[in-house]
Amino acid sequence: MKAKLLVLASGNFVVGVSTFVIAPLLGRIGADLDVSRTAAAQLVVVYALAYALGGPVLTALAGHRPPRQLLFVALAVFGAGNGLTAVAANFPGAVAARVLAGVGAGVYTANALAVARRLAPGDRQGRAVAVVVGGLTTALVLGLPLGAWLGGETGWRLVLGLLSLAAVLPMAAIRLLPAFGGSPAVPLAARVAPLRDRQVLATLLATWLCLTASWTVYNFIDQVLLEATGGDPDRLFPALLVFGAGAVAGNLLAGRLADRFGPDRTIAVVAPGLVVAVLVVPLAAVAMPPALLSIGAWAMLHWMVNVPQQIRVVATAPESAPVVLGLHQSTIYLGISAGGFVGSLGYGLAGRSGIGYAAFLTGLTALTALWWSFRMRHPSRPSPPPTPTHTQAPRQKKVRRS
Repeated sequence: MKAKLLVLASGNFVVGVSTFVIAPLLGRIGADLDVSRTAAAQLVVVYALAYALGGPVLTALAGHRPPRQLLFVALAVFGAGNGLTAVAANFPGAVAARVLAGVGAGVYTANALAVARRLAPGDRQGRAVAVVVGGLTTALVLGLPLGAWLGGETGWRLVLGLLSLAAVLPMAAIRLLPAFGGSPAVPLAARVAPLRDRQVLATLLATWLCLTASWTVYNFIDQVLLEATGGDPDRLFPALLVFGAGAVAGNLLAGRLADRFGPDRTIAVVAPGLVVAVLVVPLAAVAMPPALLSIGAWAMLHWMVNVPQQIRVVATAPESAPVVLGLHQSTIYLGISAGGFVGSLGYGLAGRSGIGYAAFLTGLTALTALWWSFRMRHPSRPSPPPTPTHTQAPRQKKVRRS
């Protein structure tokens, strides 16, 4: 089973690198395609939108097909999108190619996670999913800094061309997966039905705005760190390495904190910390030492949002857990997309400092949405308590016989 999960994780690794490596290269992409840095950021926006919206729609329409077919076609579309981006002669062509890559990535990830659950017995499904998600984590720690460094040294087109070729490896390995039948069709209307619940909507809105604030900074990371790096891609490498390490640490820490203190208390501390961090990072990035310290803390807080919010949104609609988890995943990528738009506004109005201010203002609205999600809690749905490490059976009173 582990080898089959690694096949799925390898595809997720390639998808993850393509998702995260674009932002540090946008300055070079814009110069090559003769558009501004602000316009180039729209490549992130359209990719994330295609992932968040196109993936669920196509999965709803084609989910009855055998998973091996879906995974193979999704990676083929994703690889073609990266290859077409690499050879794009102009900006509109690059935009269209990124949309194609985003749709393929969205369909692949959704179906890879579904197959991981089917490969494992009930008590091991969480670990199976963690292995597949580990491909994304590895992309952050290794793929992102290496890809950004390679793009700075040799050009962004080579990086995307290599990603297109890299998609062939998991495509070839998909034949190792079992020939599962297709899943029962879930209409698109059923997938969005939980949004009628105001608490689900409030929780997802808080997640979206928190991540929008954070991705506002990340999508312009090359400009945020311009003074500290002097535009040298070699100096950008350690900053991205610290970001990846902080992301892994934050994800692990969030799970422990949510288990011990509960998701509500965890996000109530993490979200305000993240809002402060997105303001501090651009201000601290005047030299590498303070930049690295602030990036490490920011990355940890960023990746601590997902776990408690995922637990909270499932607690609001436990009977629709798979559907609300899919909505939560889409919300993450809508945050990436919106972050590119907000960052473009801030950068266009006030340059590098405007990125942090735009992120901070977005973060304040996120805190308002989070407060609303707490207020909207249904009386019959209390906050999920911390998971106890030991369960002690209640003592029974002895009844004396007369």
